[in-house]
Amino acid sequence: MSLARDASTSPTWFESSVRALEAAYSEHPLLPAPTLAFDLTALLNGERLLPIAPPGQESVREAMRGYEDHVLARLTSDRRWTRLTEAVAGLPKELRAAAVGLVTAQLLSRLKLNTGTGVSTGVVRRFATKSADEVIEVGRAALYDAALAARIVEGLNALAKAARRTRELLSDAEVFLLENLAALKGLGARVALAQLAEVAQAVVERLPARLRGQVFEDGDAPSSLEEDSAYPVGGFSSISTQGSLENLVTSELIYMEEGDDPAARPDLFDVRFVEGELLYYARDESVAVRKRRTLVLVFDPSLQRSRVKDPGETYQRLMWLLGSVTALVRKLSEWLNTEALHFELIFSGEGDEGALAEEEGVISLLLREYRERGQVEVRRVESTLGAVRQAREQHRGRARVMLFATRLPSGLEGNAAPDALIDADGLRPKVHWIDATQESAEPFATAAEAWTATTKQLLDGLLKRR
Repeated sequence: MSLARDASTSPTWFESSVRALEAAYSEHPLLPAPTLAFDLTALLNGERLLPIAPPGQESVREAMRGYEDHVLARLTSDRRWTRLTEAVAGLPKELRAAAVGLVTAQLLSRLKLNTGTGVSTGVVRRFATKSADEVIEVGRAALYDAALAARIVEGLNALAKAARRTRELLSDAEVFLLENLAALKGLGARVALAQLAEVAQAVVERLPARLRGQVFEDGDAPSSLEEDSAYPVGGFSSISTQGSLENLVTSELIYMEEGDDPAARPDLFDVRFVEGELLYYARDESVAVRKRRTLVLVFDPSLQRSRVKDPGETYQRLMWLLGSVTALVRKLSEWLNTEALHFELIFSGEGDEGALAEEEGVISLLLREYRERGQVEVRRVESTLGAVRQAREQHRGRARVMLFATRLPSGLEGNAAPDALIDADGLRPKVHWIDATQESAEPFATAAEAWTATTKQLLDGLLKRR
């Protein structure tokens, strides 16, 4: 049915569709909707899918129309679809089939269609040896089989029904996966990035849309050159006897003599120029400044204990913690977009293979946009104690320092203590403001609610403290 959409005798995307189907079965062995892999291959490669009237029973036609309306039409109208197609276009040719397979598996997982008929990848390879025309003819004949048609109708109706009860078919997870597919070598890295993107999006959606409270201030920072238009300075403020001809006071031109006779020179204009008496507009060369905000987030090796799932939860505690940090960075960057905001994410542990090394790599990919514009810095140090003390000394006490751990390491008491300790141990996180009253998160039904409340608590504490 998918191949029959092409009006030509040989569908142009048959070979790539089969490779995408093979990749989808590798990611999702019980793939319930192989036709989705064929349709996404065409759509993500810029092809148009025209509605078709498949042969066979009327029930198949109705199910196909519902699938096209509720699944394919919603996908192409999603606000993330353009970024998704651009990400596929930017991938090497050999990775595009795998990208479509990943998107198919992610979409079916979001629709909670996790059970289907398992198909060996060897069967898919044998299927690829046939010509597209042969596949179409065999498929059209099979649609007249009543039992097979009933199964097809059931599968398409299940897809349409699942899509109707799902608010958004696509998420940031698919976009980040495809944008970083070349850097994600293994299945574990892809799963971690997808989960972290989904968790971050879940927390962001539950946070307030507007800024509240007072913001903390850590001093002033000069505007960079590319931001001069956003922070206009340097208008004409006075008149001076020094300057460029572009800033010459126009009334000085009255000292020029009329005519082009060289014998009449020098005129009074020339004399005033030589004597330095011409008047120029002078600019105010002051530098625009913005409020500087620095936030240091330190991740203690004890967070390895948070690599567990609580009963009834889909993601690990550590994924919720890193997703909340991502949401914190996004919200503060959105709310304080006119300020010189800088984040330092510090992971403690020796060497590149130290504690939380995989999580460090994943969150670096997720925050790549902020790192490229210099707003976020991700680095590793040897010890948590040294990281907190260095942040205090380097920023002279002006930066806000938050420590994520399951316990407060020894030596971080008194003046060396962080501003906040986020305890990720136990079923629900707790926030302790060291130099203020202790605050604990209330019990919540789900981890999403608990970590959203924790992120709100951190934002409120940051924006109200000076």
